[in-house]
Amino acid sequence: MSGFFSILPSLSGGLVEIIIYDTLKNSYHDKQWQSVALVIGFMLAYTISLFNLIIRGVEITTSIIVIGTIPACIFIGIFSKANIVTNEILLLVISIVLAWTSSIILAFFYITTFVICGFIGKVMIFSVTAIVVELSIIVSTITERELKSAEGIITLIVAIAVILTGAIIARQAIRGSPQFVWIREKAVFWAATGGTSFYGVDLTDACFDGADLPHTDFRKAILTRASFKNVTGLELSRLQGTILEPPNVRKLLIKPQEGSGRDYTGANLSGANLREANLEKAVITGANLSNADLREANLEGANLKGANLNGADLRKANLEWANLSKSQILDADFSGAYLTYSCIQEWNINNNTRFKNVDCKLVHLKQGKHGFLLQKPDSGEFQPGEFEKWIDKLQETVDLILRQRMNLAAFAVAIAKTALEYDGLDVSRYSIENKGDLVFVAKVGVFPGADKSALHQSITNYYYNEVSIQGERANILLNPSAEVEIMESKQTNVTGDIVSGDKGDKTTVGDVTVGRDFIGASIVGDISGQVTTTIQQLQGVNTTDSNELAKILTALQEAIKGDSVLSDSLKKEALEAVETIAEEGKKPPEERAIKYCSMAVNALKGVTTAVTDASKLAEVLQTYLPTLTGILGI
Repeated sequence: MSGFFSILPSLSGGLVEIIIYDTLKNSYHDKQWQSVALVIGFMLAYTISLFNLIIRGVEITTSIIVIGTIPACIFIGIFSKANIVTNEILLLVISIVLAWTSSIILAFFYITTFVICGFIGKVMIFSVTAIVVELSIIVSTITERELKSAEGIITLIVAIAVILTGAIIARQAIRGSPQFVWIREKAVFWAATGGTSFYGVDLTDACFDGADLPHTDFRKAILTRASFKNVTGLELSRLQGTILEPPNVRKLLIKPQEGSGRDYTGANLSGANLREANLEKAVITGANLSNADLREANLEGANLKGANLNGADLRKANLEWANLSKSQILDADFSGAYLTYSCIQEWNINNNTRFKNVDCKLVHLKQGKHGFLLQKPDSGEFQPGEFEKWIDKLQETVDLILRQRMNLAAFAVAIAKTALEYDGLDVSRYSIENKGDLVFVAKVGVFPGADKSALHQSITNYYYNEVSIQGERANILLNPSAEVEIMESKQTNVTGDIVSGDKGDKTTVGDVTVGRDFIGASIVGDISGQVTTTIQQLQGVNTTDSNELAKILTALQEAIKGDSVLSDSLKKEALEAVETIAEEGKKPPEERAIKYCSMAVNALKGVTTAVTDASKLAEVLQTYLPTLTGILGI
């Protein structure tokens, strides 16, 4: 089969030879240099087309244009009275199409034969292709009336170039090049037919160390903690839908000791067996490492920010100076791990996260621009067993139950004002969970030794007060300058959980009746105008980041106004958060209230999570969030 398709490179080369011969034979206006220039131009176009195929692959648009040109070429060449230059251009297009087609087909057969027979098969198919090409050239030459020594040489050169192009494509496809991964998948599909199949098999904790696994079907297999150290042939197996499919992850699982300093941002490593892996200073931000085996792994200095480590086994792992901020670490096991100097800002652990015999002298609670901040303990070091006790206390929270639509702006204000009034509130750690049926559970972190009763009372009072007055005054979200006076008559003390119920157009909370939070489009317009004014003032401030911050806030403002899935109430809350950031942005960086900035950013996040449909604000916020938090220093 490959021998049959090997005729195509000869046909392509033959057309190129015809083009060159006819061009040189028909000198235009007796000027030989014009013919030479045309030949050079044709050869450059042909060469560039092959390089384009190797570098960029078969792009859909390009393929449609090239393939669609074939019938046009045939039609024009047969029925039109085109001059010699037009005919040669048409022949050139056909030869390029033949070159592309033959290169891809040959690459497919190279890969298929290599998967089945290994290196010997690749040599065999290359030899067969070369023989067929030479025979086709000899046949075409001896049929000429006048046999010339120079005839066939150009055809041979061009055919060899096409064959080499197919070989290069095959090599890139085997190595996992994204441009040609589809060729490899098709070739492996045919080669793997009848091979070893683990399709849908539970391979949990299986050990394939040192095995040779070409043309093996792993699709839909459960590979939790399966070990693939020093395995060969996986690049020629069916891996679709498994963690082995991405080349960088596959390489890590085969050679876990070679992962130091590499980038695995957003990688799917769920259930991966990375025991004793060397991931020193690796970038693993946002990766999924749930249920992964990381026992005794070297993660020193690794960036695991936002990673999913739920259920991961990290026993005796080295996490010195690791960045674990905002990571999900539910049900993970850190027993015997080394956590000294790591950053645990806003990480999410639970009662099942184990820290038995952890070796940790100190940790950091905040990630700054140039390193980790807020060292704990404040002085000295944790003694053996103290870190486990401290972390258990650190997870204490103040819990509130809300049985009405959550007012995110009021909640952010309540937390910020309580943090200013009382010590012990961890404003970097709070969550809001929708339990359904208009029931929300809000949890705010507290530090060890905090007066939880007083904090609960304060948050409840401030939240209730903000809900009651937002319908009267729009610009009160996180207002550090006290521009809006909080009326004492509305500072009603409420103890216990917040319980609300509907009574007509009113909402009763405790013993006080307040107006329902409803902000119309006119108020949204007024707030948007205020935000525009504040942003304009920000642009006039002479700070290093004012213009960039103004640009981001303008983009957020436009997204909020044009977001069709946000209600007027949510738009109001989001615009108030943008204005708070703008007000703080007008101050020098060292004078900005980080608490207010953090609460405002969290309010924006909360607004985007309050809707289930696609949100324009969510898209813009995701784009600018890293830059925004960097400018604000949060």
